[in-house]
Amino acid sequence: MDKSGAGAFTFAKASGNLGKSFIGSRTHLLFEQKSLSELWALLFKTQLPLVPEVMLAEQIEKQAFSEFFADYVGFVNMYDRPGQILKEKLCVYEAENLKVIFAALCNHETELPSLIDLGPFSTCHYECWPNLEKITAGTQFAWFKELPSIHEQEKFEYKLDLQIVHHLWDSIQKTSGENRQGLERLFLAEYVIKNIVWALRLRIYYKMEKEEILNHLIYVGDSARVEDPVAGPAIKILDYPLDEADAWSKWQYKDYLNPYVPGEVWKVDPTWIEKVSKAKLNQVAMSVFHQYPMTDCSILAWFKIKEYELTCIRTAVESLRLNINTEEAMKAINLSSDGGING
Repeated sequence: MDKSGAGAFTFAKASGNLGKSFIGSRTHLLFEQKSLSELWALLFKTQLPLVPEVMLAEQIEKQAFSEFFADYVGFVNMYDRPGQILKEKLCVYEAENLKVIFAALCNHETELPSLIDLGPFSTCHYECWPNLEKITAGTQFAWFKELPSIHEQEKFEYKLDLQIVHHLWDSIQKTSGENRQGLERLFLAEYVIKNIVWALRLRIYYKMEKEEILNHLIYVGDSARVEDPVAGPAIKILDYPLDEADAWSKWQYKDYLNPYVPGEVWKVDPTWIEKVSKAKLNQVAMSVFHQYPMTDCSILAWFKIKEYELTCIRTAVESLRLNINTEEAMKAINLSSDGGING
């Protein structure tokens, strides 16, 4: 379809899809199921697999992701010439496939591992397994043609992540009009907080110094600097005292912090920030979806909303598998019993 026709069609399909999704006031339905088999019946129209309980948990998560991803690929495929940003979002998962291939080759596996199916938008040549140079030939990942040592895994994954983030940001900057504002809002709501959480974890759990942490941060400019829109907010907090709540009281993202209780010891908790950020990103995505209808921006907002639904599904699966009560399970993703965000 041409851009306007495809935009209208995909937005209508995406709106209908969200109406049936387990988000907002429908989220609690995930946590009201008494067994994994009931959860399967709630989520899918297909017959329940005849597998042990522990395998059913894995199957639910796999099926939920497969259906979500197939829907997105279907949306992008509706366009005669899909926007670059829509294709770049798929490259995020191409990079994940390459991480899986890296691990498989390092472990001397002989069979091609299970990969995410990108349909017609896959750029790598997985049929050339296990020849790494041929797999990535002619793609943006052609630099990855020789297998580094397993000890260089972190450096390799960092380079992949940085490349993907740069491509996403560049695609957004090439987008015109209000659509660009919505895309920037989505991008920054996700990657700024990821950087903040990662910086705090490196500081708290790995005892890294500021200069070393800078070498692990994501950025969209030439380097990790305070002026960078993605790296800047994370760099600024590297000098904040970790155990003084007052020092964080005027922080831009103070609503993401774990609560301070007078008289009790307080320390900033990156896990809490990450938990809250997922629910808040979903709120941003819902706003953007309705604010920029029938655009690439609305489809990417749909993508983030469905990713959050996947988080809720995984939490519901784990709560059933580990026999965690509904209230505690929903609290783990910062939700109240009515599907609203706590705090």
